[in-house]
Amino acid sequence: MAEKIVEVRELRGNRIELIIKGFNVAYVNAIRRLILSDVPTMAVDFAHFYENSTDVYDEMIAHRLGLLVLKSDEALSKYASPEACADSQPPNPKCFVEMFLDIGLEESAPTGFYVKASEFRISDPSISPVYPETPITYIAPGQRLHVVAYARLGRGREHSKWSPASISVLRYTPIVSYDASKATKGCLECVKAYGEVLEALRKGGSGFIELYGLVNTGGLRYCAETSCKNAINIRYDPSILQLIVEGTGALRPERIVYEATKVLEDKVKTLKGMISWLGVKRVEKNRAH
Repeated sequence: MAEKIVEVRELRGNRIELIIKGFNVAYVNAIRRLILSDVPTMAVDFAHFYENSTDVYDEMIAHRLGLLVLKSDEALSKYASPEACADSQPPNPKCFVEMFLDIGLEESAPTGFYVKASEFRISDPSISPVYPETPITYIAPGQRLHVVAYARLGRGREHSKWSPASISVLRYTPIVSYDASKATKGCLECVKAYGEVLEALRKGGSGFIELYGLVNTGGLRYCAETSCKNAINIRYDPSILQLIVEGTGALRPERIVYEATKVLEDKVKTLKGMISWLGVKRVEKNRAH
């Protein structure tokens, strides 16, 4: 059995890149899909307008509120799951966070201003806009906006506003074998967009290069088939997987991956329970006959 290795190649800002060895492709791909569809985050789901005299319709402002990215790391342990809150309505504090805004200008005001996400008063200080400068609408002199919104935990399969990641990619690792003695000037010109490969060919000798990150290898394959024939060859190794996740900021990127593994574990336990239940029912049916 192959040794199972998970290596964090990059963890910076909202991005995490993992090198995964010894795991089944289907398993890691399930993690990739669950990152987008099943890891819960907070997002606005209800917006009650009491006054809106701005030039932007209620529906448009509600849409903008729904797409606000809210910090959700602490929310996962503080609020009930989306399934538990499926039949709940605000202001249930076990399920919902209240976001309040009442702001306006007198007719005599010299100029208007943009209302930003940071101006909402939120009932839970651990829930806040990840991007506080996000504009909601413009208020001109004589206008007012009074809205109470409610955010809850949800999953990306319900609506993309709850998805914690904007990118979740799984790819085989491209491995480039090279022989610099066969590289022509045309070959070097062809691969100049691939710095690692170009540098290796210029240094001379032969060997292998593993390419990591979101590298588009289409151009490299073209070079291998044309001006770099015999100088480079590219293959894709399914035993070395790359999982690349770029979060929205709602959750830390390492937390996103961790929560996805928990979701998968829970789904497997549920499936095993259903299979066991069906087995018991089959035995009982056979006994009855």
